[in-house]
Amino acid sequence: MSIDALEQFYEKIRSDSALENEAGTALGEGPAAVVALGAREGFVFSEDELTIALAQHAVTSDELSDSDLDLVAGGIVSPPRFKDYSKGARIG
Repeated sequence: MSIDALEQFYEKIRSDSALENEAGTALGEGPAAVVALGAREGFVFSEDELTIALAQHAVTSDELSDSDLDLVAGGIVSPPRFKDYSKGARIG
């Protein structure tokens, strides 16, 4: 599963300071750059899987770096809110 590859890639990044610096730069460039760096290191995962993993990390750690937030922010859309005029309450 690609999420497993992403987790293994993260562990490798944490153990290699040079790779950690490269990953920080890649995060600043966007998800495609992180996916490419992962592939170069032998880990295959998609941009969507990266976005999901970052979102899950945010939920479990209550903290997301600015660059991680930038990656996730564009991919999550909240549903529209509609007003129920018959009851005067908001729905959604």
